[in-house]
Amino acid sequence: MILRKTLTAIAVGSVITLAGCSNSTEEATSVEQLQANNFQNVIDRTGSPEYMRDYDFDDHQRFNPFFDLGAWHGHLLPDSDEGMGGFPGTALLTEEYINFMANDFDRLSVFKDGKKVEFTMEAYSLPGALVQTLTSDDVTVEMTLRFASDRTSLLETKITTDEPVELVWDGELLEKTHAKEGEAQTDKTIAETYPDYNRQIVATDDGLKVTFGEVRSTWDLLTSGESEYQVHKSIETQTNVEGLSFTSTASIAESTTFYTTYSHVLTAEESQAEQAEIKKIMATPTDYLDASEARWEGYLEMGLTNPNATPEQERVAVKAMETLNGNWRGAAGVMEFDSVTPSVTARWFSGNQTWPWDTWKQAYAMAHFNPEVAKDNIRAMFAFQIQADDELRPWDEGFVPDLLSYNKSPERGGDGGNWNERNTKPSLAAWAVMEVYKTTGDKEWIEEMYPMLVAYHDWWLRNRDNNGNGIPEYGASLDKAHNTPEGDMFFTVVRGDEHETIVGQAALDKVVAEGGYDFIESPAQIAASWESGRDDAAAFGFIDIDQLNEYVANGGKRSDWDVEFAQNRAEDGTLLGYSLLQESVDQASYMYSDNKYLAEMADILGKESDAKEFREKAEHLSNYINTCMFDESTNFYYDIRIEDKPLANGCAGKPIVERGKGPEGWSPLFNGAATQAHADAVVSVMKDTEEFNTHVPLGTAALSNPAFGPDIYWRGRVWVDQFYFGLKGMESYGYRDDAIEMAGAFFDNADGLIQDGPIRENYNPLTGEQQGAPNFSWSAAHLYMLYNDFFTDAE
Repeated sequence: MILRKTLTAIAVGSVITLAGCSNSTEEATSVEQLQANNFQNVIDRTGSPEYMRDYDFDDHQRFNPFFDLGAWHGHLLPDSDEGMGGFPGTALLTEEYINFMANDFDRLSVFKDGKKVEFTMEAYSLPGALVQTLTSDDVTVEMTLRFASDRTSLLETKITTDEPVELVWDGELLEKTHAKEGEAQTDKTIAETYPDYNRQIVATDDGLKVTFGEVRSTWDLLTSGESEYQVHKSIETQTNVEGLSFTSTASIAESTTFYTTYSHVLTAEESQAEQAEIKKIMATPTDYLDASEARWEGYLEMGLTNPNATPEQERVAVKAMETLNGNWRGAAGVMEFDSVTPSVTARWFSGNQTWPWDTWKQAYAMAHFNPEVAKDNIRAMFAFQIQADDELRPWDEGFVPDLLSYNKSPERGGDGGNWNERNTKPSLAAWAVMEVYKTTGDKEWIEEMYPMLVAYHDWWLRNRDNNGNGIPEYGASLDKAHNTPEGDMFFTVVRGDEHETIVGQAALDKVVAEGGYDFIESPAQIAASWESGRDDAAAFGFIDIDQLNEYVANGGKRSDWDVEFAQNRAEDGTLLGYSLLQESVDQASYMYSDNKYLAEMADILGKESDAKEFREKAEHLSNYINTCMFDESTNFYYDIRIEDKPLANGCAGKPIVERGKGPEGWSPLFNGAATQAHADAVVSVMKDTEEFNTHVPLGTAALSNPAFGPDIYWRGRVWVDQFYFGLKGMESYGYRDDAIEMAGAFFDNADGLIQDGPIRENYNPLTGEQQGAPNFSWSAAHLYMLYNDFFTDAE
């Protein structure tokens, strides 16, 4: 909340200062020259939702509301003349989920001499604003909507008329519950589905409010019983409420400008605090509008720094910036800082659900145009770093949970279902923290973050290094989803359509000895793949049954895809968690760069012995990666299987070549751990059209991988983060021209980049088709970085 006020105060002060030294002609010229005006409709903000959950084919909201400044509600532009005069589809973030409240709500109509004025409409979005102009022969309405705080949006309405007119606003709350691609998925109304929601429209002295009852539906709707959507107007109105609809009226005798605020507050405490903010906004509304404009000009000035980018590439960069700022959430619930979520419109990524893997990438990009939010996003994660006195898992001191959200888990005293401590994410935190430092020069930032980063680093070596060789593994924490209270792990044995749950290592050994199964899975295996950030990747034993059968038919062993776990214990025997019995090349590479960045930070802080120790660890990791994880016969890096005894060369085991090639193979290049000779070999594989150099290059499994599928989540689809990591790795080892060529192929062939569709989660490597969640933050982050580093038309 402090951040919001600081940003607003700076922007307001800047605008007032500029206005004080400009004449009207200069001000008009300044407005015309605003960078934002060059980027109309970068994302399609139109829509007309008819359902609370108006989903696309993949169960995400199919419209792209405008959110900004960390707000918890969003607005759309009309997609037809029927919606003109309003900003339809009010979207509410109900703690952990996005749900539409209404189609048309507070839609303005104008009547003259008792007849409705017929307008023509121009409506468009800008970075930071929605604009709508209604024109008739004798009345004009100009509407500009921006966000003034992290709970309140502000609408300026200018009406030009030579004669008196009557203004009429109307709105109605949605009744329909759920549709997919426009087809209803239930006959039940919202009231029937959530009887305690008890939505009511209430007239107030200066507008109206919608109140909501308490609903604790874990997986789709969460409200406190105190949340409200408030509408305040600077013009006096008369409001009539009938059930779930309303009309408000006012009369004006001449041209008039008035203001409306829309606020979504989630608790009574928030509502009380926001009333003072609303009064400030209404006292000087133009200052807040100007502040929003200035804030976005600042983002664009800081962020658009590639003079060689084409206009289309620059537009993609702006789309990325809009996406990241739209996914910014103000602190709420148990979250102590503002954060950035993966996607405001995605089914499981909305509210203020925050992941470390996403955070590191988002912050790395936002450091270049919104560094204060980048900082707070990182702070939001480390605010819940496990401490030595933690009541639930003190053995996990230094651990950063995989998912934070508005509500804690029941184990933590909350009632949320999304909070997750089953695993963490790869060691890229120091990478992100250092990028923020490079863009801000803020030494205090390094001082603040360094102890937490060191604790996180130490946790990996204490709780995920089963053989104690300094090379941590991915794994799973102690959790009721993974193990019994005694520590025995759960496994699922799959035989055709039969799924049998067994408990403990002895039961597993018996099944393996008897054979006759298709494959064996475990919740811990899923958590370990989550911990890698590459869910269900082939490297962790995931393969479809038809692919597995084909692999066996071609001479492979079914057991090649089995994974094993080891218990990690402290010196006193305390069970700490579980590690895969394989050392992952990407995590080893991330730990290499983690040591390098921590050494740099130690230098900045004058901690010479720390810097020396981290550099020694980095050298050890580099030597190990290049000695143990590179396969000469296939010219690629792989994870290695941990054997009962180390090999003669000191390696824990041999590369797991049989599970095929994935983006983990270029992680030593991205992190700078590879030798030049090995990097040369890996780049040759990356450029091979029979491996990774597809229509959209650098997918999450090579074409030769037995588990490859162009539509499979992390076994084929192109994820922009791994694509970017690959290009940066190529550049680092002398292949910048090849990297630029691949960046161009991605830009040309990935669907929807230069159109007005939202940035998607991933792309089909063979067709370029968009897939996954819309308005996806880490795709946006790396598209922005591609613009910064590789998108160029320079010859």
